This record gives sequence, structure tokens and C-alpha cells, in this order.
Amino acid sequence: MKSNLLPVILTATAFGLLAGVAGALFTNVYDSGNLSNLDFNRELNLSDYSYPSSNLVIRDAKKVVVNQDVKVDETIRDLRGSLLGVFAKQKGANDYYQLKDPFAQALAATTDGWVMVAWPETPTKTELNRLKDEYVVIDSGRKIYEIDQVLASDDKTGGFIFFHLKNATSLNVRRLVADNEIKTGLSLLVSAADDSFLLDNLSAKTPTGVLLSSDAYSQRFSLSSGEAHKLSFIFNLSGEIVGAVDWQGNFLSSPELDAYWRSLLKTKTLNLPVFGVNYLELTAVVGNKTLPEKGALLQANGEAAAVLENSPAAKAGLKAGDIITRIDGTEINTDNNLSVLIMKYNSGDRLNVTYSRNGESLQTEVTLKYLNC
Repeated sequence: MKSNLLPVILTATAFGLLAGVAGALFTNVYDSGNLSNLDFNRELNLSDYSYPSSNLVIRDAKKVVVNQDVKVDETIRDLRGSLLGVFAKQKGANDYYQLKDPFAQALAATTDGWVMVAWPETPTKTELNRLKDEYVVIDSGRKIYEIDQVLASDDKTGGFIFFHLKNATSLNVRRLVADNEIKTGLSLLVSAADDSFLLDNLSAKTPTGVLLSSDAYSQRFSLSSGEAHKLSFIFNLSGEIVGAVDWQGNFLSSPELDAYWRSLLKTKTLNLPVFGVNYLELTAVVGNKTLPEKGALLQANGEAAAVLENSPAAKAGLKAGDIITRIDGTEINTDNNLSVLIMKYNSGDRLNVTYSRNGESLQTEVTLKYLNC
């Protein structure tokens, strides 16, 4: 008896499931009035149903994709906690500061009060000495700070100057993006002093040449808009720092900022670590069969010697014609440029350097230093 009823039960169950599916499709079409909604693979966009929240797109019921406009808005709101305004000091009892109209924009560099300022000109030494008395800095919480220290080094950091804010603690410092994370196509947010932001993209990241210095950042950035975005700080969509552009349009990258800020914390100066060589980037040239495909060939660059006199490299015994192949075990290749690797270290750090001389693999130790320190 049971075996006779089993086909009937299975058939009834199958018809019930089909009826449920048909009912759901009918309801969908009836609600939308559009047969094109009969798409079994379509996405569910909650914004189409006047869902009372930020626009979300849900795929496969497993992963949630946030619209870019929502992500950008969230990042901008968060970035404002790290950006500050510099204002000419008001001295009258009834004077006030227009928060949307600062003289310059600043970015928190250290938690203990140092900020990097995109100054709209190159100040003279006399002007630098007066800045503490003539300007104040205001954060996004409307707190007004006096300036107790000013630091500038135009030849190294473009038109940027640094202020230390009196009694400032716990400034909202952002992560600096590592060089290997800065890739072509990266979406960028460009800030301006008037609290506005422009969405842009990194269109190119190219070496500054084939003959390079170990003591200067060797990459050049281009933006899709083609604009220099002067006096701005540049972030990725996660709110991390990619670089900054001074009033002359010079781009200071996050690896450079990282090196300068570490110098600021350690010595209260703005310096890059010095290795002391000029070199040919072998991954950027081809055709000479006597040269290997990668490494850094120590070679003179115009009047600049291959190994600078009295430099850390010279003291370690490196000579013109040597080919540096590794720094602390990291191979010099397309992804690891010598100058970019050196920038990750501090003055006083000891680097194990592997190099080739006349076909023989050798090693030495180079102790970095800061220029004039």
C-alpha cells in the first residue's frame, strides 16, 4: 500500500514546488509591470525599493558590494578628522574664522602635534620666524591651536612646511601607502583647502630615468585628469596617504613622506637616509649582453660620481662598476628599486649588501646616515 502511495506523494510535492515558483514570478511581474524582471541572475538593488538606508547591492546572498559613491562619501567624512585649516590670527574680540576659507591646508603627521602644511608660496626666513605669531591652526572639531615650532626645508620637501601645535595630543594620523601598493589605475581622492575633494586615478607610475640616485625617490606619478592639483593631499579610497602636491606642482610620494616623518620623529629634521651611490637601473635597459638583466650597476651620472666620496657606500668598500644585487636579502629587480628600498630605512641602520664585482658575488655592510648629521 505504501509503495503505491509514494509516486503520488512525490508528484504532489513536485507540483507544489512548481506552483510556488510560478507564484513568486507572477508577483514579481505584477509588482514591477515589466517582463524584463524575469532574470534569474539579476542583482537585488535595495535602492530600487526605496530602502531607507545607503544604497547597497547584494549578490548571491553571500557578498555585499558598496556603491563607490557611498564609499567615497564615507572616506571623505573620515578624512576630515586628519585635515586641519591654517588661518591668519584674528586679534579683535569680535573677529571670527571662516572655517571654509583657510589660508592653507594641513595634514596631521604625528599624533603629538606635528602637521604638514601645503603653504601657498615659499616663505623667506624672516617670514618663517613670524609664522608662530601670525597664524593659528583649527581642526575639524573646531579646536584652535597655537603654533610653537616651525620647520622647513624647501630643497627637500618642496613648498611644504611643518608646524608643531601647542598642547596637541592624539591627532588623527593616517597610514602612508607603501610603494608596492601604489599601482596604475588606483582610485584617488584629492583634497583642497576649501574642504572639497576631487575623484581621480593614477594613470602612470614610471621611473624618473635609467641613471638614478640611491638617495632620491625614483618614481614619477601621473594622474588621469592631467592636472597637478596644486596645494593638495592625495589619498586612496581607504583614506590612506598616497602623496601631496606643493604650490609648484611637485609631487611628494607617500614613501618620501614616510622617510621624512620618521626623520622628524627621530631628529626633528627633514632628511632622507643617505646610501651614497648613483646607478644604472638594469631592468630598464636591454641590448648589452655583458650586463645582467637586473640589479643596480654603480655608474657615474654626469658630474656625480658612481660612489660619492665619504659616503656610507664608499666607507663600505663599494666601487664604480659593482652591481648591487640584494639589500638585506631583498633582490633588486623590477619590483624592488634600490632607491625605494633605501628609503624604508633610517639613519644608523646597517644594511647587508650583496654585490657582484668582476663576476664574483661579494657582501658588505653599509651603515646609513642622514645628510649633514
